[in-house]
Amino acid sequence: MSQAETQGPRTPRGERTAARLRDAARAVFADHGYASARVEDIVARAGVSHGTFYTYYDNRAAILDDLVDEAAERLRAVVDQPWEGPDVAAAIRSVIAAFVDTLSDEGDVIGAWIEASSTDEHFRTRLRDVRSSYTDQVARHLAPALAHTPHDPVVAAGALVAMVEGYTTDRLAAGGSAEREAAVNTLAQLWFGGLIRLSQA
Repeated sequence: MSQAETQGPRTPRGERTAARLRDAARAVFADHGYASARVEDIVARAGVSHGTFYTYYDNRAAILDDLVDEAAERLRAVVDQPWEGPDVAAAIRSVIAAFVDTLSDEGDVIGAWIEASSTDEHFRTRLRDVRSSYTDQVARHLAPALAHTPHDPVVAAGALVAMVEGYTTDRLAAGGSAEREAAVNTLAQLWFGGLIRLSQA
């Protein structure tokens, strides 16, 4: 359960204030990085007092936790999309497009999360657990196609997910939306072509 569900007023106004704090924290993490971000920066960006911040969050780690909850929920929703249909290639492309868009939208949070995980065991564990949860779901989608092959769907899913994560977080964030369509098309072709090859092995 996230801290926002257990701390702070549970009124519409309170929820709006908590959301404003999360938006401010996201912007501060993007501008300064997690290590250099201060509660003072977050409250200044949100236009609230320190007292208001501590009504909702104990510290910057707690607010990052809530942002991670939101990002993780979106990522899991992407891989929960149906992969079946008469046009498997189109279904895979739709999943890749949603994955790329979500990773791009949540790039500021993911960047802060990865930075925090380098020094904080809690965030390192969360990163491993969240990645495992959506990679395992991808593996479940791949398992039927790989059932009669020597290939492990978990290994295949891990490689395919890492491909999309790596490109989107390292390159697409810098290239912007102009590269998005080409990136989605190429990644989808790599996924589909790779799965065809693996299923035939």
